[in-house]
Amino acid sequence: MDIRSTGAKRVPLERDRRWTVVKYALLSRVACLILGIVSSAIVNDYDASAQLVLAPATTYLAQVLRTLAHIVLRWDAFYFVHIAGSGYVYEQEHAFFPLLPILMRTLTQTVLRPLVAVGGEQAVLAVAGCIISNACFVAAAVTLYALGQYTLRNERLAYIASLLFVFAPSNMFMSAVYTESLFAWLVFSAMLCIARRQHVVASLLLCASSLCRSNGVMYAGYLVWDVVVRREAWIGKRWTQMVVRAVAAAGLVAVSVLGFVGFQIYGYRTHCLQPLYPNHPSRAYCDGLPATVYGFVQAEYWDVGFLRYYTWSQIPNFLLAAPMIVLSIAGIYTCAAHDPVRLATLGWKRRPSLQTASLDTAFLGNRLLPHIYLWVLLLAVATTTMHVQVITRMFSAVPAVFWFAAHLASKDRFTQCIITGYFVGYGLVGVVLFSNFFPPA
Repeated sequence: MDIRSTGAKRVPLERDRRWTVVKYALLSRVACLILGIVSSAIVNDYDASAQLVLAPATTYLAQVLRTLAHIVLRWDAFYFVHIAGSGYVYEQEHAFFPLLPILMRTLTQTVLRPLVAVGGEQAVLAVAGCIISNACFVAAAVTLYALGQYTLRNERLAYIASLLFVFAPSNMFMSAVYTESLFAWLVFSAMLCIARRQHVVASLLLCASSLCRSNGVMYAGYLVWDVVVRREAWIGKRWTQMVVRAVAAAGLVAVSVLGFVGFQIYGYRTHCLQPLYPNHPSRAYCDGLPATVYGFVQAEYWDVGFLRYYTWSQIPNFLLAAPMIVLSIAGIYTCAAHDPVRLATLGWKRRPSLQTASLDTAFLGNRLLPHIYLWVLLLAVATTTMHVQVITRMFSAVPAVFWFAAHLASKDRFTQCIITGYFVGYGLVGVVLFSNFFPPA
């Protein structure tokens, strides 16, 4: 293990790096919020909705709360704040999952309760969401570092990847009242637990993630992979043992998706069994599966659906997403080209794996296989079904993105400049645009 000397005491390098990641993560969040406040003060907002929602400031402390709330209360954040304060009133609000609003409301009614009388409930709810997002961002960066050490078997590449996460293109969304940071921390923690064979804890974390974002259900595949699919799981096992493992995997997956399922049941009960608007026409999800409240709302209010985004007017959004799409295709191709048989056989036929990996080979290890499969699945969904510009923040919870970016950045100075330039540049521009209510969102 690499160590760094500090006088008479020798400190493990991993411990030093972990705290270095914490330091950079904290500094990046402070810098992000300061830049947002400054740009909002200089540039007139494209939309003044936040000014109408937040109560007027009558004291210095109220002004501080209002200033911070003002820059993080943008786009989808309005929905999260409204849900946290009033619950699910409107049908379209079911596009936004309840975990973040629950945490915001809890924090507002406990630790931040004295501030409500000073700055108003809306401002304090927004500040609570900001605190949660930034705390989870720091935790996610450290967890990604630990996960990278296990998966890549190369501490330096894991460290570079965690720093790239700190300066991710989705920069401002990780600090605003959005679910990106909370979701990233939950799924990174679940992956780390799975790597340590702590499957029950991982399933509970994934359950929370599916109560945070809909794509949390896709991460349940990691449990199936680790318990029954990977080749090592079969070594020395009889078929009866594997049947038991398959049943256990099914139970773990059921727990993992419980958050999503529970939220759909809540929506069904709210709008079908006890409708808020009795005269409202019956919805497809009231007729039962396969329709869900979430799927209906996304299609009805946001026009989300297979190839619906493929119109001439959306070309600018495809251009915004192009760097992340190209990076993803390159990463998947690099892994596939290294050992195509391994990828095609779910890792059952493959080259020997090294116990340690160099910077050049760490991204090509066998432990990355489930991450690559998830990457392929999410890329397919993002480019065919979703609002494609969302890919930069959706992929903030895909570890392979940062591992491949670190793999490229470690090759030569030119490639390093391209990668860091994209991550930092896109992120900084995003802070300015978001803080002033300009698209994209």
